[in-house]
Amino acid sequence: MDSAINPIFFIQQSVQQEIQSTSSSDFQTPPLTLSRSSSPFSFDSTRARYNNDDYIQVLQFKIQLEFVKKPPVWRRIQVPYEYTFFQFHLAIQCCMGWCNCHMHVFRAQEGFEIGNPRMSEDFSDLPQVRVQEEKTTLLRDYFHSREQKMIYEYDFGDSWEHIITYEGTFDRKARTQYPKCLKGRGKCPPEDVGGYVGFKSFKEIMSDKNHPEHEHFYDWYGGKDFNPDEFDRSTAFDGLENINDFRDVSDYQF
Repeated sequence: MDSAINPIFFIQQSVQQEIQSTSSSDFQTPPLTLSRSSSPFSFDSTRARYNNDDYIQVLQFKIQLEFVKKPPVWRRIQVPYEYTFFQFHLAIQCCMGWCNCHMHVFRAQEGFEIGNPRMSEDFSDLPQVRVQEEKTTLLRDYFHSREQKMIYEYDFGDSWEHIITYEGTFDRKARTQYPKCLKGRGKCPPEDVGGYVGFKSFKEIMSDKNHPEHEHFYDWYGGKDFNPDEFDRSTAFDGLENINDFRDVSDYQF
């Protein structure tokens, strides 16, 4: 399949081009507008560091793609105790298999959001909710009880909602690299496939070589088969060692 007509190839290439041509100083997040007293929970931003190995515990979560069945798509991961929501976002992207090329937000049951405060400015014509800065908000300052849940939405066009379930805090294992994917099931949908309805149609068409649209979707997907049951834990975090190279690029969503 010629990469020139593969939309997924263009997504990946665009991300790499932005990484190479953009310095981190180009994407500085403006100061958090919420006062400490208005925050739904307290936090100390001085503790939120991107590169920190001085932790002895990890947080465990199950992340399941909502409304996707036969098979369900989910991952169980452990992340460093010091992780921010922004780092968690990148870990979710890697373990699920997304390309990190759309906007995202975390939605709490208490009615506030954690994400990029600038995003609410871009959608100023919509009803406003409190937006907590994801780069300075620590996971451990929100998740306290087992089975505590939160919604992570990725790509507001396709609207992929993930149910995040906190499963507890565990001791860090020696000589183990984190984040770590423990278990999972199901293959991640392709980017821009059209949401849940589009993904269902995509799977049906790709599984039927006699379908009149099979060749079209086969070419669109890069000239390869799609196995919805496929999950390889060893590659779930493929490229995560380079996560810091594109963390700032995700501020610029295209």
